[in-house]
Amino acid sequence: MITIHNLRKAFGQKQVLNGINLSIKDGETFCVIGKSGCGKSVLLKHVVGLLEGDEGYVEVDGKNVLNFTKDELFALRRRVGYVFQGAALFDSLTVFENVVISQWEHGERDMNSLMKEAQRVLSAVGLLPTSSAEGFTKEWMILRDKKPSDLSGGMRKRVGVARALVGSPDYVFYDEPTTGLDPVTSEQIDQLIAELAQNFKMTSVVITHDMFSVFKIADRVALLDKGVVCFEGDVQQLRESKDTVVVEFLERYV
Repeated sequence: MITIHNLRKAFGQKQVLNGINLSIKDGETFCVIGKSGCGKSVLLKHVVGLLEGDEGYVEVDGKNVLNFTKDELFALRRRVGYVFQGAALFDSLTVFENVVISQWEHGERDMNSLMKEAQRVLSAVGLLPTSSAEGFTKEWMILRDKKPSDLSGGMRKRVGVARALVGSPDYVFYDEPTTGLDPVTSEQIDQLIAELAQNFKMTSVVITHDMFSVFKIADRVALLDKGVVCFEGDVQQLRESKDTVVVEFLERYV
């Protein structure tokens, strides 16, 4: 469980977070919405200790992140998978290398182990048949050596999700997962996020402007505006809210 207590953060004269209080429950898909620059990505960086608030703090599983040692922060970050906007794959690396790069950087050199993990997560995101995780299939041999330039936008996004699943994280953070995708591919990615959350029982935190995605995948939603949480609740409550900020946001993005 992630709990955020009265978190405040300013950069110079710009107050980005102005007293954020949120609780993200284990196993739920929690969407964070809001206008550009409202602090959504800054908020997630505090969760994994990449930023330290001016006031307030974040707890992960009941422990204050501010009190973590360097080793504890390292361990926390290994429990979090991150899907970057646009997938953020390395153009010079193959699909296989992109997927296992974090394990390689952490010292894993057993090629058989790396390949098995890559097959597992690529199967999980639908880029390989489930049976491919049991051996070196033709599909695996073809996919592993492809470069990002050989893939469609939807396939690149799935590879980015697969990379985030390496090591079976407890939490997966998605940063604008459907941005730049056509409606059909966006719907497929939404379905993938929902299936992964159910199949792996992990906590998903999704930053997005895509309200159609929110309506499909969210268990709960938080709307940030001017550094504060102006709405927190489920999708039905969001739809029915009479709050001016909520109504204006939905009119703009739906």
